Amino acid sequence: MQQGTYELHVDTIVFEEDADIEAKFVSMGQVHGLAGTDHRRRELSLALLWGTPIALSFGLLAALGTTFTTMFFAAVGVWYGGVVDEVIQRITEIYMVLPFLPILIMVGVFYSRSIWTMLVVLILLSIFGAAIKNYRAIFLQIKEAAYIEAARSYGAGNWRIISRYLIPRIIPVLIPSLVSAIPSYVFLEASLSLLGLGDPVLPTWGKVINDAQMQGALYNGYYYWVLQPAALLMITGLGFAMIGFALDRIFNPKLREV
Repeated sequence: MQQGTYELHVDTIVFEEDADIEAKFVSMGQVHGLAGTDHRRRELSLALLWGTPIALSFGLLAALGTTFTTMFFAAVGVWYGGVVDEVIQRITEIYMVLPFLPILIMVGVFYSRSIWTMLVVLILLSIFGAAIKNYRAIFLQIKEAAYIEAARSYGAGNWRIISRYLIPRIIPVLIPSLVSAIPSYVFLEASLSLLGLGDPVLPTWGKVINDAQMQGALYNGYYYWVLQPAALLMITGLGFAMIGFALDRIFNPKLREV
């Protein structure tokens, strides 16, 4: 904007001749409050605070849903073996080549942009994810353990062995990877919002960045509009990565010597 003196003329229509009119001009992006304002003079601190539980809830639910469903199908395939294991592995190989982000973009464009719809689609696409290969390798070792043979000897059924002996054994390995997966889903939701496919109702960090991009915040010098949600995303990713690494050292005795 060029320097100089500008005049703002306000034309109004009133129903009473002696009506008192008061007009106030507030510049777009004027910094006030804790985090500044957006192009509609809304405080960004509200969107950033409301977006925190939404982002964490999406990441946590997506990580829990994908991790436990993948682990369950891996345990079922290893225990039953044969045709069941072959079918699960072939479906997994098909799912591994499916592009998740383009599919989610198509769902957002042609069906719904609801964050919960995206969550359900994401879990369905991740049931037979690549992690099933890692879980299968672990379950193959556990299946040959002595206590599995003992469970068979006293007549334990297939589902009892899977739920009581196979799955609990892998929980210590599961927890660090689950915690480390949370920020990846937070970034995925932010990526969808940045592309304009975020939930139209809920405020998210990605939507704040998208609004800033649409209004040319960086070109106009409103760096805070972009840097604050980006910093929250970076802090979230770094925090969960550190927690996951710490839990990995706790649950994996081999890493304690490193």
